[in-house]
Amino acid sequence: MLPELEQLLVIQDRDQKILTLKSDLERLPREEENAKLRLVGDRTSKEKIEQEIKENEVAIKSLELDIATRSDTISKLKVQQFETRKNDEYQAINHEIERYQKDISSLEDSEIELMEKGENLSSDLKKAEDTLQSTQDIVDKEIKIIHERRTHCQGQLDETTKERQSISTSIHPDLLNEFERIFSSKKGDAITELDKGICTGCHMKVTPATAAAVRASKNIAHCDQCGRMLYS
Repeated sequence: MLPELEQLLVIQDRDQKILTLKSDLERLPREEENAKLRLVGDRTSKEKIEQEIKENEVAIKSLELDIATRSDTISKLKVQQFETRKNDEYQAINHEIERYQKDISSLEDSEIELMEKGENLSSDLKKAEDTLQSTQDIVDKEIKIIHERRTHCQGQLDETTKERQSISTSIHPDLLNEFERIFSSKKGDAITELDKGICTGCHMKVTPATAAAVRASKNIAHCDQCGRMLYS
């Protein structure tokens, strides 16, 4: 094999590695974002329960206020009832007192229901917090691994780029430019093997003259179909 091709094959190996590392680095932010997105559902569930708890507490306080208002009214009515001398007025006030007492009884029943609901919501909140924390722990570990991979990939990329630059100094600029042009257009394969007269890059058969030139290894030969550099 021509020495130039051997050097270019090393360059190609480094360039392919650089492409892979860059692709990995570009993908890592998306992986991190996807990991964080898994927290959204759990966090939303937790916040929803917290909101329900707040609304439930407001409803309880509203009932307590209504009960206190009616209790105060009953106290005032009892004072009026004590002061009245007329039986019909006494009975009318008594009916009012009974009505308010029924209201209070109904409000207290509703309050008990809301308090039971509050206990259930507190239990649901604890479960939601535990689920969120569990997911958070998993996501934190994944993000830590992603950051470690980023550091590792970036280190490999820097090292491989330096190696590539060092090797490329020994290659003629025109030949290097030709290689880079083919490498770019063929997305990673500028040099491929000629196997039984077939280019392993495009899988097409080359002409006998091209096959002979590749075997002779005197000059760099190109595939008649795809233009890739060939070696045997």
